[in-house]
Amino acid sequence: MLGQTTIGILYPGEMGSAFAKLLGGNGFGVVTTLQGRSLRTERLCHDAGLCVLDSVGQVLECSDIVISFVSPGAALQVAGNVALLAKGGSRPFLYVDGNSISPATAVKISEALRLAQVDFVDASIHGLASRLRQGGFLYLSGARAEELSDRFGSIMRIKVVGDAPGQASALKMVLSGLSKGLIGLFSETMLFAREMGLLDQAMEISNEFYPGVMEVVKRMLPTYPQHAPRRSEELQQLEETMLLNGVFPRVVGAVREVIASLAEVDWPKNTDYQRWGLAEMIEQIYREHIQQAARRPGGRRNRRQRRRPAQRVRIFHQTL
Repeated sequence: MLGQTTIGILYPGEMGSAFAKLLGGNGFGVVTTLQGRSLRTERLCHDAGLCVLDSVGQVLECSDIVISFVSPGAALQVAGNVALLAKGGSRPFLYVDGNSISPATAVKISEALRLAQVDFVDASIHGLASRLRQGGFLYLSGARAEELSDRFGSIMRIKVVGDAPGQASALKMVLSGLSKGLIGLFSETMLFAREMGLLDQAMEISNEFYPGVMEVVKRMLPTYPQHAPRRSEELQQLEETMLLNGVFPRVVGAVREVIASLAEVDWPKNTDYQRWGLAEMIEQIYREHIQQAARRPGGRRNRRQRRRPAQRVRIFHQTL
């Protein structure tokens, strides 16, 4: 179509494919590549109806905007590879990082792309992939953030938070830290309620007195069997960023430990957890981390102590 904006997606995982569907449904051309990707990515790409090209280089050559949707640990490497390919390319494009990265990583990506004469926008999506249109929010920062907001304004809610790389990523860290903290606190306190034989009562009273909190938990907790490892990684980045900026992450560090423990649960395979009730999920966690821990040598108390490094405890006391 004449004048159509073409968007390159690297790569169509859960969030990337959901965002690609929104783009395709609003008149954008969307392309990607499956070079070096998994069968799951191939299936998501097919379901999203994306045009598949043979290589990343071909995606760059036909795209006006390239958006990265990868794990936080891979974001800088993917951007570096794009920067190398762009040096030999002839078509200018805007690179957007949509990953849950630290502000420091966003700045490194911006610098790598600047050397390749590629403009960069730092982006973060707040919301579940399954509810982008209804409940998602796209935050942008960078010199061309306003321009990107104008282009994408028809697909979801957007807010430009600044003109410097890293600002959108920092805001995502704050917001996601709050939601992960809520899940961590809920899981731990409800495990205690289950141990005391009070889970049903605790759930009933929480629904009555904290309906807003419980609404968030009901939406978020069923996603943790699949996403707890990645969210633990994101919390690690938040801890490091807070330390670099002079804020000691006492609560965030503890939440990361809880979320990491959710990643260790032996969740049933091929299960739709959205159909599970909260009590059912807590029961699964309870069987894994309370009952099994009690049977291990050393019991629960020693297990908890092993997960808290002595150095961290000393630093904690120094801040009091």
